Amino acid sequence: MTRPAFSILPLPRSLPSLETWGFGFSGLLLWLGTAPVMHAELGPNALWVWIPGTIVGVFLNLQVQQLGRYLPDIAGGTPNYTAHLLQRFPKLARYGAIGYFLGWISVPPMNAIILTDLIKANLDPLGITCPELWLRIGFTALPFLVAFRGTRTIGILHAFFVFPAIGLLLAFCLQGLGWLAVSPTSPGLLPTVETSITLIDWMKWFFIAVYAVYGCETASSFVADSRRPKRTLQCLAVTACLIPIVYIGGSWVLMQLNPAWGGVGDSTYLHLIAAAQSFWGSWAATLVTFLITSGCLLSSATAVSNCPRTLYQLAKDGYLPPVFAFLSRQEVLEPSLIFTFCLSLLCLIWGDVARVVMVTGTGYLASMMAIHLGLWLNRKQPEVRWPQLSLLFFTIEAMVLIVGGLAWGWQDWILGLLLPAFVGMAATQGSRLKWKWLQIEGWIYRDRQRFARTRKDWLSFQVLVLLGLLCGALSIGWGVRSKLAQVPDDQFTPLFSILLVIVAFVGVAIACWTTLPQISAITEARDQVERTLQDLQQTQTQLIQAEKMSSLGQLVAGIAHEINNPVNFIHGNLKHLNEYTDNLLQLIDHYQMHYPHPVDQITDLTEEMDLAFLREDLPNMLGSMRMGTDRIRQIVLSLRNFSRLDESDLKAVNLHEGIDSTLLILQHRLKARSDRAEIQVIKEYGELPLVECYPGLLNQVFMNILANAIDALEECSQKKKSALSPQESGRITIRTARVNHDWVEIAIVDNGPGIPESVQKRIFEPFFTTKPVGKGTGMGMSISYQIITEKHQGKLNCYSSEQQGTEFSIQIPLQQAAVSQPSTSSTPGISTASNTKSTCDCNP
Repeated sequence: MTRPAFSILPLPRSLPSLETWGFGFSGLLLWLGTAPVMHAELGPNALWVWIPGTIVGVFLNLQVQQLGRYLPDIAGGTPNYTAHLLQRFPKLARYGAIGYFLGWISVPPMNAIILTDLIKANLDPLGITCPELWLRIGFTALPFLVAFRGTRTIGILHAFFVFPAIGLLLAFCLQGLGWLAVSPTSPGLLPTVETSITLIDWMKWFFIAVYAVYGCETASSFVADSRRPKRTLQCLAVTACLIPIVYIGGSWVLMQLNPAWGGVGDSTYLHLIAAAQSFWGSWAATLVTFLITSGCLLSSATAVSNCPRTLYQLAKDGYLPPVFAFLSRQEVLEPSLIFTFCLSLLCLIWGDVARVVMVTGTGYLASMMAIHLGLWLNRKQPEVRWPQLSLLFFTIEAMVLIVGGLAWGWQDWILGLLLPAFVGMAATQGSRLKWKWLQIEGWIYRDRQRFARTRKDWLSFQVLVLLGLLCGALSIGWGVRSKLAQVPDDQFTPLFSILLVIVAFVGVAIACWTTLPQISAITEARDQVERTLQDLQQTQTQLIQAEKMSSLGQLVAGIAHEINNPVNFIHGNLKHLNEYTDNLLQLIDHYQMHYPHPVDQITDLTEEMDLAFLREDLPNMLGSMRMGTDRIRQIVLSLRNFSRLDESDLKAVNLHEGIDSTLLILQHRLKARSDRAEIQVIKEYGELPLVECYPGLLNQVFMNILANAIDALEECSQKKKSALSPQESGRITIRTARVNHDWVEIAIVDNGPGIPESVQKRIFEPFFTTKPVGKGTGMGMSISYQIITEKHQGKLNCYSSEQQGTEFSIQIPLQQAAVSQPSTSSTPGISTASNTKSTCDCNP
């Protein structure tokens, strides 16, 4: 795995949780395309395929939710979690992720074919010719047209229809089961299920079932750009609860209420109507038509949204060229979206739905094997749940891949196994061509030019487009009305359901390319003003703090210099004084040896000065003086290390020296006082190499965090109004460790009162403080956050619970030259630092 030469910034967290839940629920709609086909082939025995598939699907959802908690900054969800788990095997990691990607790129063309066939089935009785080719191309391109104007647009449209569709699907399952249980005319809830299915047939159809039942974890694709990642991850647990209702309950309804399963072929429409007529009556055709139409368009929209995110994260992790991570100003992954669209068109051109499902499903099943293998290989990691089950699932899937895949046809099976490797190789080798659209520089240049170019006639162009669309819609509507005038109501309502959903999608697509750009421009201008004001506020804060620290640093350095001169003079002369004293004492010894009986005056003077005590105490006094000057020199050195005025550039330093210097300056605040015991400092230093950083700025961060910890402990002591016992005394623990080959971590933990959750959300905001007036400016933690995240490209996190203490975790890279720097260009998502590595962002 190679790191990209361009810095790839995280996706903006712009998606509300409602929209991410909409994308997550759409996986349940995949049941509509697979269950009737399997029911037509296996009859009641289809239930034996859905039950184990449902079990694995539920466990997969809960496992992916756990991975998302530990990897909240990884976009693309499941396939990219797989790449993370298999990062020791980069080729296998890329293969698994692209296999998952290929499983989803076939969804839009397959749905386009299903929708076209549904419309044709409703238009043929009316004598209206159905333009099949154009409808298939249009339905395939429709979600891409909406997606090219931003994920928010397609997310809002998706959420508007997905919840009625899911509600209708659940109503089909639950109402059908209820009707079977209580209706006197029902065939009964408990059937006699045959067990005549062979092992090969079971593996053959489990191969197809995986395509649907494993696809309910799509919410994980949007965790990295969700405004509330934890809420998005909750969707996976809710979806896991719905999987048995849809896949087992829905199949149960089909099995019991469609006894003539052999006479309707593999038509989804006919199967669902045959089952729903028992409890929906005359509304069955209309509701089933709406369900199939919305299910096709919604699952296509989900595929169009999560496939580019898979490619983005692969590019960010170095598995694919960085062009796939390009993010336009409209927050669209344009190259990845175009690549996905081209592959979807190839599937549409192929046209054989069964073979497309077989080929892309082979790669998809291989990707599921890859994630279960990765979970087993990382079974000791905290993000892995049920590793033994993962190994069991991997074994079953391996047998299904071989036996079931070959049962469908060995040519398609081999093609399906080779396709992920071929697509990965084509995507990687394509970047070596000199064509500008295969290079990220070309996309950056195009985005800048597009932003700089103004279209004076854009408004007139939009008016002409709208007039043309209105006139065209009126003409088409008039013609269709004349055709439908003779149609009975029972045939009209299914057509109305199809038109309702299609017109909504087409209308949004039209708005995306006409009126929405104007709204986006206004929104972008407003956001730009807000960002400018925020940057101005941060700049003001930085200037004030920089001036404050500069003045303090100059003062500290000046005092250190003034103290250093006389101390060095005294310290240097102590050596000579010690020698002179020894010489004088030796001279006295010689006098006493040669003149043992001095005159009375000398004897009286000797007794008066207590010569024996002086001879014993004078060397001790000189030793104490030397220790005192050494201590003063250490303090002066700590002051100079803390100020670091001569080290404003990057420098490789020992972080432990900076921490010790900061503690020395704060020593007077750690000592015991009348109202509290001494604050203990526990150092748990690990083996750290020299770290390239801005030493003065980093010491400032240590000072802010340690000072806040001392303030919290003092406040806690004052509230208790009594001296704390040694077991309850204030304690600050400082831990240092090397996280991995490239990063180090410094954790500062106190046993104070903790920080309420409401305060934690604002702790890094400028000018926010909980201290009384005059005791805090609210700039310390904001400046510290900027120093760590922006200046050092690291992470600063706060973990706290009330009455449980607080921990601040600082993570910075060993070498700043190897870290992605924020872009100074106007292109979001990309910066052009050389030899860079991608880093995770931190969201306080």
